[in-house]
Amino acid sequence: MIEKIVTGDFATNTYIISNQGQCVIVDPGLDFEYAASKIKEKYEVVGILLTHGHMDHIDGIRYFNVPIYIHELEIPFLEDPSLSLYRMFGSKIPFKKENLKIISIKDGMELELIGYTFKVMYTPGHTRGSVVYSYKDKLLSGDTLFHISMGRTDFPTGDSKSMRESLKKIIEAFPDSTDVYPGHDEKTTIGFERKNNPYL
Repeated sequence: MIEKIVTGDFATNTYIISNQGQCVIVDPGLDFEYAASKIKEKYEVVGILLTHGHMDHIDGIRYFNVPIYIHELEIPFLEDPSLSLYRMFGSKIPFKKENLKIISIKDGMELELIGYTFKVMYTPGHTRGSVVYSYKDKLLSGDTLFHISMGRTDFPTGDSKSMRESLKKIIEAFPDSTDVYPGHDEKTTIGFERKNNPYL
């Protein structure tokens, strides 16, 4: 089961993927305290999957004491307010990296969590360490692929050439029937994006 929670000024999508009373959380965002309390009432949280290290996708990790999966190139975002954009928006990072249970991930890794296999695909462009996660017939695309759009490349470590290559990699890797759950806006499918997304 997959549930979406939208929080914060940037309307970030956080996804709760559950199975038999356990869950993993994808990109817990800003203003997440209330959502975190409700999630912990309902599920045993076993891990957090981060697609990248921007503040609106990582801020909520402070409310959980669980392993945090993040690409190796993105780990510095957890302690650098310039990379994570906290400084840009006049905030401080609300957690200390040394207190986190960080698990470094790489392209092609498979994570066995709550009875599902989550596959990691490295998709730089929005940031240097952006990833997407797939499981079953679903793709969690972070800020790489959006409904008829793509993520920005003008933030620190962003790169438009890498983004184009990552989008091509995604479209070639997944069938049209794959449901896409992006970091912002609405759910879509690979088939719809293949036909309608101007960046593809």
